Amino acid sequence: MAAIRSFIFVCALSGVLAAAGNGAAQSPAKKPATHAEVKPDLGEPEAVAKARARLLYEKGVTAYREGRFYDAVDIFLETNRLYPDPKFSYNIGKAFEGMANQPSALRYYREYLRRLPDAPDAREVEGHVHQLELALSQKGIQQLTVLSTPDGAVVHLDGQAVGVTPWTGESFAGKHRAVLEAVGYQRFESVLELDPHRARDFAFDLVKAASVPVCDPRAALKPPPPEAKVSVFTMSTLGAALALFGTAVVAQVASSNNNSTGIAKTSAFLAGTGTGVALVGGVMLYFDLSPGSSSGASSAVHFNTDQGLQHGMSQ
Repeated sequence: MAAIRSFIFVCALSGVLAAAGNGAAQSPAKKPATHAEVKPDLGEPEAVAKARARLLYEKGVTAYREGRFYDAVDIFLETNRLYPDPKFSYNIGKAFEGMANQPSALRYYREYLRRLPDAPDAREVEGHVHQLELALSQKGIQQLTVLSTPDGAVVHLDGQAVGVTPWTGESFAGKHRAVLEAVGYQRFESVLELDPHRARDFAFDLVKAASVPVCDPRAALKPPPPEAKVSVFTMSTLGAALALFGTAVVAQVASSNNNSTGIAKTSAFLAGTGTGVALVGGVMLYFDLSPGSSSGASSAVHFNTDQGLQHGMSQ
């Protein structure tokens, strides 16, 4: 039975080699557009990359046959980098399974089905996936994959940075808080619920961040208009005028009690002085309450903000 399985696997790998060598059955050009693999820009012609991938593939097959599964994983990963093909995910999964690395085998089998959902052996691979999911569930954990559009978002799971999308890992079943962050995109938060018996894919579309308007810093520095205030000197002057008027009235009343007729000289003097002081106080009050008043420190602050701080000091 083991010999039959090995023969089937070698046949599958040989199919990959044939596809890379002469573009047979499932060449990338004939795949549906949604499943097409993007060839990396390696700075070399595609034919050269294909030839290097073929040589690496043969080394990977040899390493697998000899039971050097760790070397086979490295070689198949490099082969997939040079010439991407979904079948290499299957090969990597088989090599990890040979190492008894169940989480990694499950990861690459799931990746194979994700990259090639219409694979002819999809049902068989799904059987492997279910067996590996069951093995993880017996350990109290399960696998999840976080995908984003675009790729490269930093994934925070339950407050810990775990990697960048596409990211695959294992955690306990239940609810988890996921946060995705990418430069130029809005921060994304979601609650993921992981099934105890089945691995899950969680795919999210990131939204571009709105551009922040640039504000003129001088607007923030400009102080509000100064409040109008009546100075102490103005209040004292008006108070003195009121006192003089009051004294003049008292003096006139006293003069009337002495049977004097007309306005007494003292009353007239005090009233005249009070009138003059009142006029001075009125002028002072006008300047205090006018919008362009230069009293106090407010006008100096306004000048320093618009002229001094922004344009430098005058020579």
